Amino acid sequence: MSGNPILIIDGHLDMAFNALFYRRDLTRPVHVLREREDSVRSGLSQHADSLERRQGPQTVNYTVTVSLPEMRKGHVGIMLSTIMARVQVPGNTSHNAVRTQGAAYARGQSHLHYYKALEREGEIAFIKTVEDLDACVAAWENPTPRTPIGLILTMESADPILGPDQVPGWWEAGLRSVTLTHFGANTYGHGTGTVGGLYPPAYPLMDALKETDIILDLTHASDLAFWQILDYWDGPVHASHCNCRALVPGQRHLSDDMIKAIAERGGVIGLVFAEQMLSPTWNWDNPGTHYKTATRPMKAVLEHMDHICELTGSTDHVAFGTDLDGGFGLELSPTDYNTIDDLQRFLDTARDHGYSEEDVAKFAHGNLIRLFKNAWRNT
Repeated sequence: MSGNPILIIDGHLDMAFNALFYRRDLTRPVHVLREREDSVRSGLSQHADSLERRQGPQTVNYTVTVSLPEMRKGHVGIMLSTIMARVQVPGNTSHNAVRTQGAAYARGQSHLHYYKALEREGEIAFIKTVEDLDACVAAWENPTPRTPIGLILTMESADPILGPDQVPGWWEAGLRSVTLTHFGANTYGHGTGTVGGLYPPAYPLMDALKETDIILDLTHASDLAFWQILDYWDGPVHASHCNCRALVPGQRHLSDDMIKAIAERGGVIGLVFAEQMLSPTWNWDNPGTHYKTATRPMKAVLEHMDHICELTGSTDHVAFGTDLDGGFGLELSPTDYNTIDDLQRFLDTARDHGYSEEDVAKFAHGNLIRLFKNAWRNT
């Protein structure tokens, strides 16, 4: 690693989901969590006469790579982390899906209260204003082993918002970024893997969101919904965790026109560190191309960074949006990545690739700081 580590803002993590669904104590180091989860991944209980031992091993690929100690080690001092629940018929891979919007609200509230518990323990600090953001950035200029990690609260799928009347309450709780949709067709419209657009309730919800400084996240919008949002919404936007469709096929990624549209609004695109977002042989629209073991290193992210910078003519619109441990684990993370503190090594790769120190700082934290400060001018 070149010199002292610099502040990294990760623009997309699912910390509450991982804590509650996978039952992970994210205040513990990754190696401890891996030891605890060995029996879970093998499908074998610790008890000699357990039903699981009689059934035999069951392989599950989600080896943990992210926890708060590793984030501190890697100076990942600020995170955009999610409240995540969507209305969709649950399936084997839809762990955050629920059948009713009321259940989505309940699950969303559980995620919120998990973050409040971490705040009470001094592990994190909510970032709700420019002053909060400045204080957190200053704290990470000379951090201690107990410096809280800053949290900008986001929501992946707006289903936990039961209606426009709830927006002020979510804003007061700290919510600062929302995607209207996720996978499939949800309460407010069509998302990844579908071809429809927004549903009528999306428009009064956006009207209510406009009364706050919440940013709309265009990630996981279907193509039609993406353009419908931009036609209706004149507020700030970003794509918290998206890569380039020109390099990896499938609707889950951003087309060149989408990238340009986000840049024209002053938005920022968070780049994802996952095999399914980096490999040109993985087509999101063709499940037959999907597999279980990563083949691409962290350097592959630079291909997407280069593409966005060339399209937009600047380095102002790229950031981290790793989605690490977001429904996958080490098995589909970059081949030279082990835990989230390795993101500092990626910055060295960017330097070696020819990016200046100013550009590296923009990618690491500067562009997301600018995005939120611009959005929170009146906060």
